[in-house]
Amino acid sequence: MVAGKKLNTKQRILNMSLTLFNEKGERAVTTNHIAAALDMSPGNLYYHYSNKQEIIKALTDRYQEQTLKMLELPNDRSVTANDKIIYFKALSDQLWSYRFLHRDVFHLVERDQHFNQDYADFAKRVMHKVQKLYQAFVQAGLMKLTSIEMEALIINIWIILTNWTNFLFMSGHLNDSNHLQEKWSMLALKQLVILESPYLLGESQKTYQQFLASFDENVWFMNDGLMTDNKNDV
Repeated sequence: MVAGKKLNTKQRILNMSLTLFNEKGERAVTTNHIAAALDMSPGNLYYHYSNKQEIIKALTDRYQEQTLKMLELPNDRSVTANDKIIYFKALSDQLWSYRFLHRDVFHLVERDQHFNQDYADFAKRVMHKVQKLYQAFVQAGLMKLTSIEMEALIINIWIILTNWTNFLFMSGHLNDSNHLQEKWSMLALKQLVILESPYLLGESQKTYQQFLASFDENVWFMNDGLMTDNKNDV
């Protein structure tokens, strides 16, 4: 009973820390802020995590474990065209849920000498799993990719996802009042699907068109006249 209560408190601390880190940035949040948000004394928080670095390490471990698990291939069937969207959505949602880790990565590396190597190892493991996914899609006749194209596509996907929050902030689309909107994760997913569109075959092409049809407005340039509806394209 006591052990279960302790675990629950630790999870509450992690969940609140994640929320605050994502909303305000890791550097702006102290353990006192986290304790206050939980209506908890700092001493109680320190009983579970002695400092903020321990909280960040626990969140990083949780994030990495969850991400690697969601990228596993199905072991009882072949991959399908719908799996491609499902994997991409899971990955984009996951990175959005832990966006502070990528947005604040340089600061985290400076503060923790082990974080740099840990982050690099994790990135390699993710890209290796995505490589296996793409190989499965090629074998299923859903994609056509050379090894060079596959490598470039995987790297570009990682670059987009890990820099997505920074792009939104720097382009003026994301602010304190709209950072919880689900559309930002969905728009990241859209970029990934479009990125791989030249390599799709068969049923994947149909799934691709159906997915893009669900986006009926231009988000990025609709207010500054730089882009018009496709019907007006020459």
